Amino acid sequence: MHTEILEASSEESDSPESDTHYNTYFENNDSFVLLKFKDGEASISILEKCWLAIFHLIDMKELGVIIETVINFSSHPIILPNKRTTLSIVATDDAHMCKLNADFRNKPVPTNILSFSDGSIDHTEDEFHLGDIFLGYEIINKEAKTKNIPLKNHLNHLIVHGVLHLLGYEHEDELQAQIMENKEKKILGIFNIPNPYSL
Repeated sequence: MHTEILEASSEESDSPESDTHYNTYFENNDSFVLLKFKDGEASISILEKCWLAIFHLIDMKELGVIIETVINFSSHPIILPNKRTTLSIVATDDAHMCKLNADFRNKPVPTNILSFSDGSIDHTEDEFHLGDIFLGYEIINKEAKTKNIPLKNHLNHLIVHGVLHLLGYEHEDELQAQIMENKEKKILGIFNIPNPYSL
C-alpha cells in the first residue's frame, strides 16, 4: 500500500528535519491535510487548535494506510463502486459535537465520534464520497486518560470505528456489535494496536 501526504508548499519542505518529523506540515498548514492512497483519499480538517498536539502524535502516513486497510478489508455491508473512494475527518470540540448530535440524532449531548454516510458520486472526478467523520476533542482525550491507553491508539481505533460505520456497519444489537468489534480488532492488530475491548 502506498500513502502520499499532500500539504501546502513550504520553503523548508525539503529539509532533512521535515523528513524526521512526519507531522511538521501542520506548522505550515495547520487546519487541513490530504492523505492520498492507491484508490482514494482522506481529508483531515482541524477546526480546533487543541487537536494539533494530538495529531502531532500520529504517524499520518500510517493513518492513511490504516484507512486504506479498513476500506479494503474483506467485504462490507455496502458495495463500493469501481471509483476512487474519498472521505473526510473533521476534528472539532464537544460543543460542536453536541450540536451535531442534537441536530441529527436528537441527542443534545457531546459524544466522541459521529459518522455520516454519504454515498454520492462525483462523475466529473470519478469519485465516490464515503462520508464524513467528526471527532470530539474533550471526550476522546478524557477517555484515553480514564482507560490509561495511549491517545494515538485510541484515536486510531475511533477512526477505524468511524470508517466501518461509513461502510455500513452498525452496533444496534449484540450480533452487529460483535461483527463490528471483530473487524476492528483484526484491523488494529495488523498495526500492533492492542485490542481496545480488552483494556
